Amino acid sequence: MDTFIFVGFCIFMFLLGLRLKQRWDNRKKKSTTEHINKNQRPKMAVEEPPIVTAARLRRERRVRFFTIAQLILLFGLMIFMLPNLMRDLMRIGSVDGANLFLRCLIFVFTIYIFILGFLKVFHKKKEETVE
Repeated sequence: MDTFIFVGFCIFMFLLGLRLKQRWDNRKKKSTTEHINKNQRPKMAVEEPPIVTAARLRRERRVRFFTIAQLILLFGLMIFMLPNLMRDLMRIGSVDGANLFLRCLIFVFTIYIFILGFLKVFHKKKEETVE
């Protein structure tokens, strides 16, 4: 059983590494080029060229794909860990306290990351109205 947890953890770390690499690349791009925030543009600004829009949409789809893959992995990890965690909680006296604490901590952080990822994928952006 610990092998499955280890494999899931390795996949999670791989996905996390890809996300950190994407953020690092985006930070380099922003520092080398002048970045204009959407709210700083004039109200009658020209729309983005189709090439920029296509690249942005591809990047958003890729991020959404990896986030959904992360959610599937985390959901599977939670389902896999729940019976073992419940069994350990039922017999607290015979289980090492440090191991029980670490399993509970991993489970709580898994739920936290799952909720944040779920909100990121399925949260609809509120459209701002221009007065």
